Amino acid sequence: MESAPPAKKIRDPKKMLLALIIAGILLALIAIGYVWATGRGTSSAATTGGVVSGDSVTLNYIGRLPGGSVFDTSLLDVAQDDGRYPKSLTFALRANDTYAPFTMTAGNYGSGGTIKGFALGVIGMHVNETKLIEVIPGEGYPVDPNMLRTIDIVQQIPATEVMTVQEFKDAFQTNPILMQTLPHFFWGWNVVVVFNDNGNDNGIVRIKHEPIVGQTVYPFGNPSDSTSPLGWPVVVESYDPNGFNGNGMTTVRHIISPSDVYNVKGTDSDGKSFILSAYNATAGTFQTHRSSSETGYNGELAGRTLFFEVTVVSIKASSIQ
Repeated sequence: MESAPPAKKIRDPKKMLLALIIAGILLALIAIGYVWATGRGTSSAATTGGVVSGDSVTLNYIGRLPGGSVFDTSLLDVAQDDGRYPKSLTFALRANDTYAPFTMTAGNYGSGGTIKGFALGVIGMHVNETKLIEVIPGEGYPVDPNMLRTIDIVQQIPATEVMTVQEFKDAFQTNPILMQTLPHFFWGWNVVVVFNDNGNDNGIVRIKHEPIVGQTVYPFGNPSDSTSPLGWPVVVESYDPNGFNGNGMTTVRHIISPSDVYNVKGTDSDGKSFILSAYNATAGTFQTHRSSSETGYNGELAGRTLFFEVTVVSIKASSIQ
């Protein structure tokens, strides 16, 4: 005889319902994970990873010149550490609370944005990614020709100078007195007041320069000043009282070399700061590049290749994407 077939087990409806619920939860979690991984269903570029033009990017940065010196940074420890992070000539330490991550709009350069090379350089970066962005001169800070001055290495200077009474007062911080001897406000050698119109402040004052041949002066600042080393020595090579049609002529030599380019700064006759930016031995000239605190123009950075070490902190997608 054949044995009877085994009896079928009766499934518990509660267990079946629980299994269906668990399966549904697993499917939902898988779907959520897929959406998170692919970036679908979210407006945050931080989840998709790459920065695109128009995104708001918050980042930390260290800006360096070709020689490696730091000219700016968002990091306080970098700003304060001159040993590991040597600073450029124009670097200025700010208040501690101003050092913070910088927020910018990727791809936005020119008016209202950053320099072009920086604005485009962050595109494609991810959160926590560090990248070295090289900004070529054409995509960095433009040069203002009005801030450049070319000077002869061997320079000839008129030994007679004419100015108004008010200009004399402003330059020498005293009233002009006939035959008075005092140091020149810029060159430092002695001058004599040879004519004084005792009228109003628009009257004329004439002074005669009296340099000594072989004398060393420091018109742009004294490099030996430990508190604020500026400028370079200037040596008086000759003095011809009959030069320039009897008005007198002084010849000086600037003691500088090609190695001083972008390594020396100074202050001009009007108190404006500058960087020694070029040296042309063939032409016998050198060039100074001035800065302006009023406009934020920096002669040390304009027209040069710059390097930015950038680390992205966060990314906020543009609402127009």
